[in-house]
Amino acid sequence: MAETFTRDGVANQKRLKYDKYGAYAQHLNDFVTFMKNNGVELYAISVQNEPDYAHTWTWWTPSEMLNFMKNYAGSINCKVIAPESFSYMKNMSDPILNDSQALANMDILGAHLYGTPESSFSYPLFKQKGANKELWMTEVYYPNSNNNSADLWPEALEVSYHIHNAMVLGDFQAYVWWYIRRQYGPMKEDGTISKRGYNMAHFSKFVRPGYVRVDATANPSNGVYISAYKGDNKAVIVAINKNTSAVSQKFTFQNGTGGSVSSWITDGSRNLAAGSSYRVSGNAFTAQLPARSVTTFVTSLS
Repeated sequence: MAETFTRDGVANQKRLKYDKYGAYAQHLNDFVTFMKNNGVELYAISVQNEPDYAHTWTWWTPSEMLNFMKNYAGSINCKVIAPESFSYMKNMSDPILNDSQALANMDILGAHLYGTPESSFSYPLFKQKGANKELWMTEVYYPNSNNNSADLWPEALEVSYHIHNAMVLGDFQAYVWWYIRRQYGPMKEDGTISKRGYNMAHFSKFVRPGYVRVDATANPSNGVYISAYKGDNKAVIVAINKNTSAVSQKFTFQNGTGGSVSSWITDGSRNLAAGSSYRVSGNAFTAQLPARSVTTFVTSLS
């Protein structure tokens, strides 16, 4: 199904044969069926992991990906993820968004954020043309893959900051880590949760599938970053303080609130530890954000 070719002067690179696109679509269908017959119904399947960074797999140009999405992906009996650029390179996905048939055959725009600057997280063309499509960040590790880095502090705080930016700047609806169990991952090699993992848990434990992000002042003061979500009649606020000293932060609810707020904190000495409880008065409460910390607040909506 694949062939070798010379790409940018490098021999023995791989790509899918042009006359095998239909067979490849059927191959993906066969895998979907195989999984279903073995008790797993896939939610979605990706056309290709990192088609623009093909280390040992097949390269795809933007035009090749467009051809497949437009003329073959419609036959896949599962939601389709594409194009999964390694660094959210928009040249891989712009052609799909600009072609009505290719767009109709794509259910989820998938992207990786390796080396992607925050200034490139936003995607105006997707906002313009991606109605009823999902936007997923399908792979990353951050801020590095250094040996035994999972518990380094305050470096691990960069994980929650990166998730914050993916949600707030990028409007992503999913955030998927690379290897879960690694010496730089959310779980260490011995199976225990790392500082990086606890940072991730400030989102994943409380912001559940089906929740929606709501407007919040994203950067109310220097070094403080806020995002907010709602679902299951709850409001969830994730507050990051990157400063070296504590910050007193006021939170005001615009539409509905509960009477009490619970909190959980991760900082240099605590890991998702229960924090103070707060009473909402006049639709607002004020909390102390410890130095170099991430805090999740949860309240019931009424």
